Amino acid sequence: MGSTGKLMVNMLVSGPYAEYCGKRFLILFSGDDWVALRTGPDMEVPNALERGESRPGTLYAATWAKVATSALDGIVDVEVTGTLAGHRVSLRNLLSDGRIRVWFIGDPAVAEVLGLTGDRHDGWTGFFSQTDFHDIQVEETRRG
Repeated sequence: MGSTGKLMVNMLVSGPYAEYCGKRFLILFSGDDWVALRTGPDMEVPNALERGESRPGTLYAATWAKVATSALDGIVDVEVTGTLAGHRVSLRNLLSDGRIRVWFIGDPAVAEVLGLTGDRHDGWTGFFSQTDFHDIQVEETRRG
């Protein structure tokens, strides 16, 4: 939650973002000539080919709109990290309840302290409030 008590649905998480109509949208999935942009349920999306919701009723539920890749101004790959209880983690997913799913590669003892689940081979994950993170860093790589 932000300082106003409202859900910060625009908090960046790692992933590919489409630049479309002067805004950036997280790309949820794609096809040969289209991408599905994460949108709000009532958000106007010019020239949307189709609209829907992924995984309704789950923490990973997200409304989307498909648009042609030819309508995009660009795609940017974003890597977002933050400090959680003194340790760097990757911010991976914005859940439907506003929490962030994190991913951590490192010492299992640190993962245990943070309350993460997983293993050394696949990494460790957990769910946290947006206010739990400090020192958010964003790295962007524009696709050619």
